[in-house]
Amino acid sequence: MKTFTAVALALLVGAGVGYGAFAVQNETNNENIPVSAVESAQAIAREAATIEPAAEEKSHGADDPVVAKVDGSPVYRTEVLEFMKSLPPQMQQADPKSIFPMAVDQVVSAKIVDAKAKSDNIDADPLVLKRLEDAKVQIVRAVYAEKAIEKDYTEEAVKKSYDDIVKNMPKVDEVHARHILVDSADKAKEIISKLEGGAKFEDLAKEFSKDKSNSGSGGDLGYFSQADMVKEFADAAFALKPNEYTKSPVKTQFGFHVVQSLDKRARPAPKYDDVKLQLEGQVKREILNKLVAKWRDSAAVEQFDYDGNPVVKTEEKKSDAPAVTPAPTAPAEEKKAE
Repeated sequence: MKTFTAVALALLVGAGVGYGAFAVQNETNNENIPVSAVESAQAIAREAATIEPAAEEKSHGADDPVVAKVDGSPVYRTEVLEFMKSLPPQMQQADPKSIFPMAVDQVVSAKIVDAKAKSDNIDADPLVLKRLEDAKVQIVRAVYAEKAIEKDYTEEAVKKSYDDIVKNMPKVDEVHARHILVDSADKAKEIISKLEGGAKFEDLAKEFSKDKSNSGSGGDLGYFSQADMVKEFADAAFALKPNEYTKSPVKTQFGFHVVQSLDKRARPAPKYDDVKLQLEGQVKREILNKLVAKWRDSAAVEQFDYDGNPVVKTEEKKSDAPAVTPAPTAPAEEKKAE
């Protein structure tokens, strides 16, 4: 299972040489170095030191080109791709080529650190051994939790969680609009005149709009709700019919806007595939929380405060309190007589 939901237990688990570099870079935070990361990093360092680069390059073939060299030793694309598997799920969804340069840097850094560590014979350092032992404890917990979660985890539970989200989504109206932002009311009026003369909104946005974040796309703001924009702008946009534009400048704290509405809709539910990873994590956390609660109930747990005094649970305090006998009440007939 690639996603470690045992993160809920604050467990640190590494995957591959790249993650090893990540852990080393975060040593100032006293993070544990994963066993798998250290072992794989050392193995790669040993391999790079003992094998001739030319022979190694030839054995990898055209499908696995060299993407970097560290002191003459090659770094292959497969090594980088393997590291990328250890990245967070959101990054794994990105275009691999877009994050490839960052991944190469991480693997290169890992190899440099491995070589330095090897030259200093750091493997037998007491601190290394202590951290490896700590990492092993964390990994054992993580793997046990993962296997326990996997027994109760189903795709149906994830789909049900999605269905619940869709069913309980509040209705939110959205408008798809674009705008042109300028400094003065007169300039906005000039642009409105050009629109009335047949000029295209997107061309005017590219030429005149100060909002460079969207002027290149014709001032397109996409879909937004009333609450997403400042009041004056939102009121103007939602008052327009599709394909209408404001006939007078709209003043906000940012300047003067000419706004055009393109479409209106009720906000759609997110697509299942877009939120699946997040929902999987949520379902697994819920399973883990229930399992931990069940395990705690079956364990004989005693807790003590800072000074070593037994901690009395709230339920026990209530059960130990003396029972209070309510005062007798007079029958209805006697109350009436009174």
